[in-house]
Amino acid sequence: MGCKFSSSRAPMVAESNFSCCSQVTFVQDQICTPINITPVATAITQVLYSINVNPINIYVSGSIMIGAAPTGRTITVEFLVGGATGTVIETETITPGTSLAFTKTGFDTILLLIAAGTAVTPNITGEICVTPRYPVSG
Repeated sequence: MGCKFSSSRAPMVAESNFSCCSQVTFVQDQICTPINITPVATAITQVLYSINVNPINIYVSGSIMIGAAPTGRTITVEFLVGGATGTVIETETITPGTSLAFTKTGFDTILLLIAAGTAVTPNITGEICVTPRYPVSG
């Protein structure tokens, strides 16, 4: 029996019987916000999420859904450490009508990058939902 986490939205406690997993209490938040970006012909960079705590101490699950975007635009999601101009730790491509689900640690910023293109309609719409978990030290 390894480490287990409860699924409630109240503070969670990691339970274990192994020396590798000390008992830790986590606080969990949930943030959901719509995405609605008016496209222009040039490339667009939009910060979707950023945190101001040590990224090693946070665990984030979430999803990014893109409902609509102008035809021919490549849409990329980047996970970075060090802010919006920091080091990219992972890159994913997403297409309109799809979503990206993730569980990650070690990042502090999520960027949405939309490639330049001639089509400027419809707006780039969707939603980002993130559930960060923070350990509570006692």
